[in-house]
Amino acid sequence: MRHSQHFFAATLAVTTLGLSGATAQSGSDACATPEPVSGLGAFPFSTVGATTDGTAAALCNFFSNSQVYNDVWFCWTATESGLLNFTTCGASFDTKLAVYLGCNPCPDESTMIACNDDATCTTGATLRSIVTFGVVAGESYIVRIGAYAATGTGTGNLTVESGALGELTNPANNHRYVLYPATTWSGAEATAQAIGGNLVAINDAEESAWIQSEFGTFGGTNRRIWIGANDVAVEGQWEWTTGEPFTFSAWNAGEPNNASGIEHYAEFFGDVALWNDMPDSGGTAVHVALAEIGDGGGGGNTCPADIDNDGWVAGSDMAAVLGSWGGSGAADIDGDGVVGGADIAAILGSWGECP
Repeated sequence: MRHSQHFFAATLAVTTLGLSGATAQSGSDACATPEPVSGLGAFPFSTVGATTDGTAAALCNFFSNSQVYNDVWFCWTATESGLLNFTTCGASFDTKLAVYLGCNPCPDESTMIACNDDATCTTGATLRSIVTFGVVAGESYIVRIGAYAATGTGTGNLTVESGALGELTNPANNHRYVLYPATTWSGAEATAQAIGGNLVAINDAEESAWIQSEFGTFGGTNRRIWIGANDVAVEGQWEWTTGEPFTFSAWNAGEPNNASGIEHYAEFFGDVALWNDMPDSGGTAVHVALAEIGDGGGGGNTCPADIDNDGWVAGSDMAAVLGSWGGSGAADIDGDGVVGGADIAAILGSWGECP
């Protein structure tokens, strides 16, 4: 994996630290002056008395209704890059939620990223809205909240939270791996790139075994995971989306077979760690995707001596060096291919809290 960009730490519960005024906003009734907010959090809104000033859009066409009625508007700015959920779970009415790229006043559907009418929240509530997409640090997005029906109004929170099912750092390469829902392979790769990486490139049996152990049956379900292997360019010549050499594979018996001449994308069977080729649509199977982000998601690892990624260079990191002496992996801090005295010096030179 060659990309390096900071990703939100896995937190499916919303935090309130470092939020930008998450207790005062109610959303602007005017699309020309959206209410500014940023970061993760729960931002109160009210559509009571709001008018409809946004345009209808094809992406918002649900049950033959493409308008978002009685809308209020936020200009939300990403403080970090990542895969996020924007939700109205907990709202008091049947909501509709749309997101547009940029905070240009009164956007039209040409800049719409996503729209949702009905979603089922983790609380079991229905008729609320959830959109999930990758955001880029420093970019701003217009969030439009309204109702499915012309008479619908109410109150609630715009909740912005991690959209990942799970994420972990692999201690063998210090790369961050992010598991998320996905339908098509191409959509999964686009999301991976949006959060600073690519679909995972599996380079050896050890990495494959780690992926299986951590994500293969995530949540108690055998997972079919999109990975970055594909032969789109030339049939039979498989490659990784990262551009890394394709030196390892683990195809299931009789695969890849390019059934019907349209199977150009690889999936990973989580229960057995074997691969299969599939069409971009994924057929009728339910898929998740695994993105790989370099340097542990640290945007350039500024503290490589923190081997266990706990924010401190301390005894546990020294123990990792001593336990890997003469080998390689994350404890090879200076990158010379061998864990040795130079790595101990790096530990001692960085002792204490990471910057």
